[in-house]
Amino acid sequence: TVAGEERFSFKTPLGWLVNISFLDAEKRVVFVNRHLCTYMDSEGKATYAPPHVVDFHVIMIGLKKLNVKAVCAIGSTGSLRPAQVPVGSIVMPDDYAFVLPAPVTFWDRLPMGTFNPEGSQEGKIHFAPASGDDKAWVLFRAWVQKTLSPVLAEHADKIKVAPNQEGGIWPCVGSTEVGNDIKISYVQTSGPRFETRSEIQVYKNLGHIVGMTCSSEWTLSQELCVPYVLVCAIDNSANGLSLHPGGPVQEYLDHKGAIAEVTGALVNTLSAALSKGGPQGSW
Repeated sequence: TVAGEERFSFKTPLGWLVNISFLDAEKRVVFVNRHLCTYMDSEGKATYAPPHVVDFHVIMIGLKKLNVKAVCAIGSTGSLRPAQVPVGSIVMPDDYAFVLPAPVTFWDRLPMGTFNPEGSQEGKIHFAPASGDDKAWVLFRAWVQKTLSPVLAEHADKIKVAPNQEGGIWPCVGSTEVGNDIKISYVQTSGPRFETRSEIQVYKNLGHIVGMTCSSEWTLSQELCVPYVLVCAIDNSANGLSLHPGGPVQEYLDHKGAIAEVTGALVNTLSAALSKGGPQGSW
């Protein structure tokens, strides 16, 4: 389990964010586990929150109020196209989609601007998501890719390289550039159950990987004008696409150990680099 030794809580304008920790001695790198930081049991103790219960609003505004300059998230996902994005691979999405596109916004919960924040407003609600015109996001994304690149060689026995990840662009696919063409799209479902086979047949036309959390985080982070870069571990093939004899859930459980080791390496590598100041050298 990734976490710093010292835990603390922070009261945001929308509720408590708990189990926060720093991953470095300099206290520059903040870490929260999305499933263990917003949900309390009857005794007030933080407990596991399944995807549909996670309070993404509290997480994202909490990180901003803690003066976080950018977010790099790690996601656990299923592959909608196993031949293109195999189980055991690590990818960096350049776009995302919701299959149930209900409004995900801070509007009516925090002071928000329309196209630009003004005064005490926390962010803006009208923006083009995951756009190559977002220079801060593009810069941070390129920095994350370069920072994580050495992890592939160090853990080659536990990472499956996807087609078109060669040439030093890992964990990106096809190219490190962000343009109108979509290389890897993350599709978010509502959870907490896995998707039906019929649903997957629809979703694979929307994207390449499927999860239950990160499109919400990405949207809210963009509203707050905080760059958000997503790195995803592919734990299993989506339901109806898996060739594993035990099906997609067992496939996930079988890959859990190797994925956990690689995920730890990703976090440790990022933490060490961010502790030195990030892409600007001054965070």
